[in-house]
Amino acid sequence: MIQIEIKPSQVTVDERRGTSDKGKDWVMREQKGYIFLGGDYPELIVFPLAEGQPPYEAGLYELTEKCFSVGSYHSLRFSRAFVLRPVTSGK
Repeated sequence: MIQIEIKPSQVTVDERRGTSDKGKDWVMREQKGYIFLGGDYPELIVFPLAEGQPPYEAGLYELTEKCFSVGSYHSLRFSRAFVLRPVTSGK
């Protein structure tokens, strides 16, 4: 199981807005956290939030199945959706 920890200082949304070359407005909403990949220390990551989605609260989370998709030629890839599930104390 891949775990992500969100610290109290990371319960914020970084939002950027702009206009594309074609005149379409865009918004990027992101939050930071730490991912545990088996090394001595976790790695800082930035992940997307859906429009209107509040930031995740501080705590431990795991990646859900919605974070992945199968691409062309059956390759595993990250999907645009990034949904975390709280880790319960029984895990």
